[in-house]
Amino acid sequence: MSANADGRLARGELRKTLLLDAAVRVVAERGSGALTHRAAATEAGVSVASATYHFPSIGDLHEAMFDHAGSRIGLAFRDVIETASARADDVPEISASFVAHLVTERRADTTAVLEMIIAAGHDPSLRPLVRFFNDRLADILGTYIGSRFGAITVAAAIQGLVLGYVAQSDVDDSQALHDAVVDLVRRYRGTPDTAGDTTCSNPT
Repeated sequence: MSANADGRLARGELRKTLLLDAAVRVVAERGSGALTHRAAATEAGVSVASATYHFPSIGDLHEAMFDHAGSRIGLAFRDVIETASARADDVPEISASFVAHLVTERRADTTAVLEMIIAAGHDPSLRPLVRFFNDRLADILGTYIGSRFGAITVAAAIQGLVLGYVAQSDVDDSQALHDAVVDLVRRYRGTPDTAGDTTCSNPT
């Protein structure tokens, strides 16, 4: 591949990431219904043609945005849990601190993910992504919780707590959220698995 081709590829990936970051901001600030090619392009400062080139349909844009924001949250959460793998008793505190981080420093990503989880209630195309996201969270928590069922329940409950927090934009009580997550994770440790399928078939 020539240097020129390499340069074009790199610029294309950079512009794609720029558009996805812009899409996250649009959804976080105005809701999933506000995300269009034009809205993402305007926020990113690029042409609408560039947005439709990278994401031909509006469904492609929505799915890519959800994956983009969700992956950043999931990867960061996995890293902090893996860091604590040798200190299992610290997992509740580490999980709670990370959740508090989500509603402060990573609030845009978090709000965008919650918006798309809610949108999956009436958009079947988003449900596989929501299921995948929830399952990954359960995988991360599973080692500490001790069962698939308990990990899925905790992952869903954490999403509910975070949703309640971000819905009250005028309330700054991340410490209460932190304490609730610590209590939740501790309570579900050792929860036995139940019979049947325990995949995350429903959001939150």
